[in-house]
Amino acid sequence: MPVAGWYPDPAGVPKRYRYWDGSRWSSFTTDDPRRPAPGEGPASGSTPTEPAQGGPPSGPSRRRRLGLIIGVVAVAVTVAVAAIFIDNFRSLIGNPLPSPTARGSGESSANPRTTSTPESQTPSATATPLVRCPKGNPNLRASHPTDGRVHGGNLSFEEQPTFEPAALEPRFSFAYDVLQQTVPVSQNTPWIAQLAVGQLRGKDGFVNDPRNTVESLVRCVMTGNMYSPYLPTRTDIRSEGLSIDRHGGWLIESEITVDRPDLAVAGDHTIFIVVRDGKDWGFFFGAVPLGNAQLDAVLASTIRGLRAR
Repeated sequence: MPVAGWYPDPAGVPKRYRYWDGSRWSSFTTDDPRRPAPGEGPASGSTPTEPAQGGPPSGPSRRRRLGLIIGVVAVAVTVAVAAIFIDNFRSLIGNPLPSPTARGSGESSANPRTTSTPESQTPSATATPLVRCPKGNPNLRASHPTDGRVHGGNLSFEEQPTFEPAALEPRFSFAYDVLQQTVPVSQNTPWIAQLAVGQLRGKDGFVNDPRNTVESLVRCVMTGNMYSPYLPTRTDIRSEGLSIDRHGGWLIESEITVDRPDLAVAGDHTIFIVVRDGKDWGFFFGAVPLGNAQLDAVLASTIRGLRAR
């Protein structure tokens, strides 16, 4: 309990003090808290008024009220900020996964449309186990038009005049209907740049998930005869959904480096693409030596000219 003395008037009168006698508020007020207690000496500045109501003083009341106001404002601001954050977070996690961009019938098919998708919003590459590379028949060819394009599965690209004529590629042993163009880039230890299209079959386990399917394609290529003897290391540049002539799919662009000092190249700049083909998948694989700007331009041109049927 506070001792007797002059305290800021609990009634809130500015620069006015009221006497607390140790158990209750008195009727005496003053503007000078140095005055003696009422009845103990001259107190010409003391004025009897109606006794104040309320409990004992616990310190300067104005300061207490100011602190209370500041506290209330701080709590209100904190609540408002928290509400905004929660609303934004809910909006973020509630956004649906971007769908592959569809192409209108009047648009050119010269450029596959891609839809960048943050990793946190894409289907997990490991949600379904990757395919154990099956035994296919890459030399089993389907019927395709003779139109100056290289066809495999439901994909095709315009023949590249600087590359060798299209030929079969048996090293895609997990696939079907494979055709490719190549050009030699190293003679001592043979190395080629290549552009290939073909088909992956749903019955072999390639699931109804474009990202999982293209990841399986990457693994089968890297663990097969094309790269595994060279101890490859993969570094992804991008992984994103795409659409070619309204066929949804997925693209992975990577650098595959190799550990072979006898090679004249450090590895390949590669692009893997899969697009839906009914229950199956059409695929494209392109690989050119790292740092070869001329062949990079050919690869980019080929991808822009991909068509799906």
